[in-house]
Amino acid sequence: TAPGLSQFQVLGSDHPITATVGGDVVLPCHLSPRMNAEHMEVRWFRSRFSIYVHLYHSGQDHFSSQMPEYQGRTEFLKAGVSDGNVSLRILRTRLSDEGQYQCLIKDGNFYEEATLELKVAVSGSSPLLSVEDYQDGGIRVGCLAAGWYPKPEMLWRDFQGQQLPSFTESASQDKNGFFQVEKTIIIHKNSKQNVSCSVQNTRLPQEKDSSIYISDAIFPKVSPWKVAFFATLAICLALLIFLLLLIYWLQGKALGNCKKGSSEPLWIHPKGSSDSLPAVHVTLDADTAHPQLILSTDGKKVRRGDTRQPMPDNPERYDTYHCVLGQEGFVSGRCFWEVDVGTEEGGVWAMGVARDSMNRKGWINPAPQDGILALFHCGGKYWALTSPDHTALLLTQVPRMIRVYLDFEGQSVAFFNADNQDLLFSFPLAPLSGEKIRPWFRVGPIAQLSLNCIVLPWWPKTLPSVIAPLHPPQQNYLSSCCA
Repeated sequence: TAPGLSQFQVLGSDHPITATVGGDVVLPCHLSPRMNAEHMEVRWFRSRFSIYVHLYHSGQDHFSSQMPEYQGRTEFLKAGVSDGNVSLRILRTRLSDEGQYQCLIKDGNFYEEATLELKVAVSGSSPLLSVEDYQDGGIRVGCLAAGWYPKPEMLWRDFQGQQLPSFTESASQDKNGFFQVEKTIIIHKNSKQNVSCSVQNTRLPQEKDSSIYISDAIFPKVSPWKVAFFATLAICLALLIFLLLLIYWLQGKALGNCKKGSSEPLWIHPKGSSDSLPAVHVTLDADTAHPQLILSTDGKKVRRGDTRQPMPDNPERYDTYHCVLGQEGFVSGRCFWEVDVGTEEGGVWAMGVARDSMNRKGWINPAPQDGILALFHCGGKYWALTSPDHTALLLTQVPRMIRVYLDFEGQSVAFFNADNQDLLFSFPLAPLSGEKIRPWFRVGPIAQLSLNCIVLPWWPKTLPSVIAPLHPPQQNYLSSCCA
């Protein structure tokens, strides 16, 4: 530090700042201890230091290298600068403004900085209710709301305010990033005929609702022979599902898992070795698959269909995020499996490992703190799903086959290009420590994933045991890149 320069700290906000789209928001930042900052350099920036959100220096604002998207929309609050207040106002907030901001203050050769997070929210339309069709002896009623951000919470309630289970639900984003959500329920005669649908922004104390009353007169009349027919049909379907589940269970028991090995192993030779390795197959767990995912009969391939299949809504099944788990769960040892992810045009997908106890209902956050260690692909680009920002991967060759190494002894999960043995990324296993771990897959539009699992008695000597970022962190692309 140069002689005579003041020592100080830069303080921002210890919690995210929330703004509404179209409104103004102040990002707080000040010196501690309070001192005059009129002749200091105050730089607000995001991911790049040289291209800034706003720059104040020598008592003046500078705009020569300001980010184009912030031109004419920033205001440095000079009224408090003599007291160490260097806050910044952003005008007419946009969705793209969401993310992290750096507040850097420089006095001579001494500088300090603080990090702030801005979250953006929009409360869209009131829920629109519609009577859609007869369904399962009742009437299907839909609730639709659009123009919300982030994805809002939608709930059906009866006349006593008790929450009702949904029949179907869906969510999508338009080209501007706003969410549209829709849920339907089945209303039966003489039961919960007066219902309401509410939509609530998860970041703002705002809720909108609508109500509907269904008269007994419009319910269909069901004859006894139809009741008997559908009851028989339901029993047949239940038996069929039971037989399919039994077949999957028997297959899984016969094949075993990565820790136990296989009763009828295949054999492979690792690169540069004459030793044979016994191989066992990992199969996809149909009980966990989102109803829109289509699994092959052998449980080795998965793709995303256009419509939801009539699957039982069991506790294990993902009901919103298009995910599926592997049947096998691992608690110790070393193993790896390979996933065929296709070419660069192979659609949108994510794959890795997840703890068995992770939440599978509603919208999930694919991040280490929520029990997921994975890679993500969209539009020919690859990221590691680190938090709070994803890490872009710099590849020497586009992978078609990705090898996932799971090492409980080294406490690592590593991803390799199986074609050229390049390390793509390595996570520490600590966020999943102490739990059963299962292969995890997220399947978006176009993508098709295929997999197998192989017992591994050897381990790469150069495998890192901590996160090895291969490219500077990037912003979260899941919400803007994927449906």
